[in-house]
Parts: sequence; C-alpha cells; structure tokens
Amino acid sequence: MEERKISVDPMALAFAKVMTVFTIIGIAVMVAPSIPYFMGYNQYISLQMASKYWNESTVNFWKHVKGITVHGYDWIFTNLEYTDCQSMIGVLLLMITPLLSMIAAIPKADQKAFKLLLLLAAIEFAVSMIVKGIL
Repeated sequence: MEERKISVDPMALAFAKVMTVFTIIGIAVMVAPSIPYFMGYNQYISLQMASKYWNESTVNFWKHVKGITVHGYDWIFTNLEYTDCQSMIGVLLLMITPLLSMIAAIPKADQKAFKLLLLLAAIEFAVSMIVKGIL
C-alpha cells in the first residue's frame, strides 16, 4: 500500500497543537475539582442553590446565591479554596485557548498578511474579553 503524505501549513499546525493541548488541560482542570464538588465537598455555592437559580440572569443568580454583584472572573481567584471555583479555572482556560492558539500561530505564518490578520484577531479577542469584564 502506498503511503500518502499530507502537507499541513505550519501556521495551521501550530494553531491546532496549541488548541488541542490547552483544550485537554482546560477540560482536566475543569473536571478534576468537579468530582468533589458534585460529591458536596467544599462548595462555594451549593449544588442545590446553584440548580435552584440556574435559569436566572447572571446578575440575579449571584444576587440570590451570594447576595453579591459579580464583574468578570475575579471572584474565582479570591475563592480558590472551594472546589467549584477551582473548576472555573478550567473554564477560564478554555475561554482563552483560541487566543493562545492565535498567538502561537503568528510566528509560523509565512505571509505578512496572515501575521497581521492573526495579530489583529488576537487583539480583538483580548479587547473583547477585557471590555466585557471577563478578564
């Protein structure tokens, strides 16, 4: 049987590798603390309370479960002793994985136009997260 070689653009390969690695890490970081959380261990928000208000808007959810207003993800880092907050680190990592992938692909791009487009897309992605209060 003849072996067929497929040529993959180094830029696309860099993007895909970073996307794959950080997606796996993000899922692992999200799932590992979820197991003790669902077992009821060291919860910031009890599962019962979370499920009761899950259908609410973000503002109302936090008002009901903790009596606070949340902006962005800073609440995670101030409560890392809780399993559900630890799990959110994985969610945050998954959220920024496309940005990391774009940045990794920039040096591998063989054309200046691709470098510029990736850079602009990465900047737009980062700015949108900052404006929306995610980071």
